[in-house]
Amino acid sequence: MRSLWIACSNLLSPSLVGGPWFLVYLISTCLCFQQASVANGNTREGEDQNHPRIQKLSQGLAQRADVGNYESDFIGLDRSIIGRAGQDIQNLANNVPGQLNIEQGSTQFWTFPKQSRNESKAPSTLGLPSSPLIKVVDAKLNENVLYISLTTCLQPTSKTSSPNGPPGQLELYVSTSSTNTQPSAADKDYVVAIVEGFGSLNVSFKDHVYFGIVAPNTKDFTGVFNYQLTASIDGFFASYSTEPNVNLIDSDTSSVLLYTNGIASNNTSTSENFKQWMSGPPRFSIFVQNNDNPTIQGMRRSVCALQNFADIRSSADIDTGMTLAGDGWPKQQFRVRNLNASSTYYAITIVGNSTNSSNGVIGGGGTVWDSNRTFTTKSGTLLSDP
Repeated sequence: MRSLWIACSNLLSPSLVGGPWFLVYLISTCLCFQQASVANGNTREGEDQNHPRIQKLSQGLAQRADVGNYESDFIGLDRSIIGRAGQDIQNLANNVPGQLNIEQGSTQFWTFPKQSRNESKAPSTLGLPSSPLIKVVDAKLNENVLYISLTTCLQPTSKTSSPNGPPGQLELYVSTSSTNTQPSAADKDYVVAIVEGFGSLNVSFKDHVYFGIVAPNTKDFTGVFNYQLTASIDGFFASYSTEPNVNLIDSDTSSVLLYTNGIASNNTSTSENFKQWMSGPPRFSIFVQNNDNPTIQGMRRSVCALQNFADIRSSADIDTGMTLAGDGWPKQQFRVRNLNASSTYYAITIVGNSTNSSNGVIGGGGTVWDSNRTFTTKSGTLLSDP
């Protein structure tokens, strides 16, 4: 920047003063100093004041995402896809999450262009062996359906040490009409219910689809929300299941042994499906949270929130593998360590694509099983280990 000022100053050569070209050089010098002033940041016109804040907050979120092997390498979440709230309506690509910070009391708008209907469909499989636990949408049967999912990755924190519950949920409104490009609570075609940081909906569409995301204004909380919004012509990128999928086997003062439900389609050891589940790597991940820690309250159904904030999320605290224990059906077991004695916890499992970790895959955002199952650590040693 200093070199630009020096270059401008050199135009005022003493030899030019009083010469026939003095007026021309005087005008050129004024213009040069004006450009140097703009380059030096002395003007605010047209400057995006929000970007540095968004970048800083997004970097802070990424810094807290240390989840070891449980960063779910089968999950197609690219934390680098963090947009910048500078345009009125931002575009979504098929099966690619749009991610932004949003201030409390603010509204942001997105659109899924109708041209995206012509994009190549993703493979109609999760890349996993078939399982009664995992449901796959066959989008080929619904050519004009858009699958929408939203997950909350970050929420404002309480101003007090004893919050009365989490902040409110984000709101998502949808319009399939070109006459309403900024849907809101007062003017929308659909409302996507967001519960515990997750919501999904499938809608028929023939034209552009528009989205409005509203963040509640919570006076008792400080900070921003961060979310991922995904639209897909193939099937839901992220999903949630209420079916129980965590079973307590045993616990002691500092660890617990948990099983999933039976994973395979049958328990015949000679079947191909049985062999695929038992011989392949474990596909499920688990997150464990102390009941007394409110950090993920309001986001229990969000994969990105669990990856960032769950108490137990690192491979350093979890041993896992496949087993036939109990009823002889293939299932995944977890030994979770480093728990507090005489404490109550709950466990949440997730599964996603195991063969393709990039965006653009059906189910790439993972499925969450939040079964509300709790367990309490006790004295003694585990009856069995993985």
